[in-house]
Amino acid sequence: MSETAVIPYAPAAGHSRGRKARPSVGPTELTGLFEAILSRGDNEKISVRELLGGLETSAFGIPLAALAVPELIPIPIPGFPLLISLPMAILGAQMVTARGRIWLPDALLNRRIPAKPLKRAAKAILPALRKLEGWTEPRGTWMTGKAGQRIIGLCVILLAFLIALPIPGTNAPLALIVFVLAVGLIRRDGLLIAAGLLLTVAAFALMAGATLLLFEFFFGAA
Repeated sequence: MSETAVIPYAPAAGHSRGRKARPSVGPTELTGLFEAILSRGDNEKISVRELLGGLETSAFGIPLAALAVPELIPIPIPGFPLLISLPMAILGAQMVTARGRIWLPDALLNRRIPAKPLKRAAKAILPALRKLEGWTEPRGTWMTGKAGQRIIGLCVILLAFLIALPIPGTNAPLALIVFVLAVGLIRRDGLLIAAGLLLTVAAFALMAGATLLLFEFFFGAA
């Protein structure tokens, strides 16, 4: 058996001239993934491979969104933030390097997670996701080109690093930013992506500022 899983990557297809055009990979695919999770039994376990949609998608948006959702509703599993942030960072790095094929190691993809907390997270996010379906549309699509994806990839790496840090109360808002960026990629919505980029900068600035204040509080008086 192969030790790695490789899936083809292709940029999202261009949209038609009409304002209501939709990209080839739409939120209905992501919605379908979460609905499939909801159909699983509470006592079952779901592999990371299944959580990422079976790795059958051809773009980064679906896997990133799927990884972000479990952190929106805290899941009390030891080491879970690291399990989520590691593949998130790997995907971000592949966006930065414009890798032609999305890759994740089988050892990571075959890890299994209890279905019950994942179902709770999917149920919580589905109403908001369905509302986004009606609001988002292809616009500012230059942000989903190679240059834009490199910038998004850098932000994803940074957010994944911050999510991995054991700082209480920060994972949900950070994961929400990843989710915003992911849906922006799926919908080719440059406005939504721009919002995600601004939120990333704000989150990093706030956390860096808080770290400096704590450092000065404990060591500055010496």
